[in-house]
This record gives sequence, structure tokens and C-alpha cells, in this order.
Amino acid sequence: MTNEESVSESLIGSAVRVLMRVAFAFEPLAPTAITVLMNQQLHRFKEAGAIGEYKTHTKRLGKYHYRIEIDLDLTGMQAVHLLGNLFPKQLSRFRRWFHD
Repeated sequence: MTNEESVSESLIGSAVRVLMRVAFAFEPLAPTAITVLMNQQLHRFKEAGAIGEYKTHTKRLGKYHYRIEIDLDLTGMQAVHLLGNLFPKQLSRFRRWFHD
């Protein structure tokens, strides 16, 4: 092992430690970031007509534990498409009743 390898390993190790401390320091802000990201994605779905109105709320339950609530207003066909995408195998036997 040369000095260059040990110096680079030392630098990488200290950089990882600093990044971990920074990540842990901002963890309580994660619910806000999660809500913003969810709203952006849901807004795209709304513009495409896949969903109607929506509300999101994220609550921090503990360190790295969150509750994400999504309230969607859907028409019948939007609900069928959403359920078909979430549970394709479970709804395959009912496909003749849920066709477009």
C-alpha cells in the first residue's frame, strides 16, 4: 500500500463521515421535501387527466418513519385505471367488467 492510496482512502472516509452528518442533520426536513415531490408528480397526473383533485400530507412519525396521506378525487374510469395499475394480477379475472 502506498502513501497515495492511504491518503485517498482517508479523504474518502472523512468525506463520507461529513456527508452522513449532513444527511442526518437535514432528516427532519424530509416531510416537506416528500410533500413537494409528491405534489409535483400528482400535478403531472392531473394535467394528463389521470386523476382529479388531490391533497397530500406527510407527517414524521420518528427518525426515518413517515406517514404519507394522499387524498384523490377520481371518476369511475380513473379509479379503474388506477386499480388496474396497482393490482394487475388481482383484477385480471374481472377484466371483462372493467374494460374501456
